[in-house]
Amino acid sequence: MEFIEHAVAWCRGEIFEGRMLALFGAVVVGLAVVFWRFGTTPSARAMVVPLLVVGALALAVGISMNFSNQARIPSYEAAYAENAAAFVQSERERTEAFIKWYPITMVSFSVITIIGLAVFLWKPTPLGRAIGLATVLLGLAVLFLDHFSEERADGYHTQIIQELEGRGAEQPSP
Repeated sequence: MEFIEHAVAWCRGEIFEGRMLALFGAVVVGLAVVFWRFGTTPSARAMVVPLLVVGALALAVGISMNFSNQARIPSYEAAYAENAAAFVQSERERTEAFIKWYPITMVSFSVITIIGLAVFLWKPTPLGRAIGLATVLLGLAVLFLDHFSEERADGYHTQIIQELEGRGAEQPSP
């Protein structure tokens, strides 16, 4: 398999993740509408705005991921066709830069989830509990998606390293 196929597969994985995040956001916005339309208790009414915020945020990020990665595929193919070695090296630098962020993201959103639980438990008003639940929902959604994104990024980075090692072996020594 040629290296560009790995790069395109990584982009397609990001597109899939973006679409899943957008779908999640749309479902959460839909739930907010259901709570607004049919909710009669104070707790149900309090869920509307927090769910709208979480849903709109997830929807916006998911749509952005979808379109940015779709645009990335032709530029990757062009860069690879122009200079394959430089493209692979630039991908190594890019992946090394963002792979460092996964542990930080995991810890951060784990803490955000715990804060959401704490707000839910220690702010027993309808709005406090709604904000807590929405925060937990957001934290868990990001943790869920980042887990799979990290796995895909590690696999892609491994392919990059293998490609660079293979190219190094093909070059004659001085």
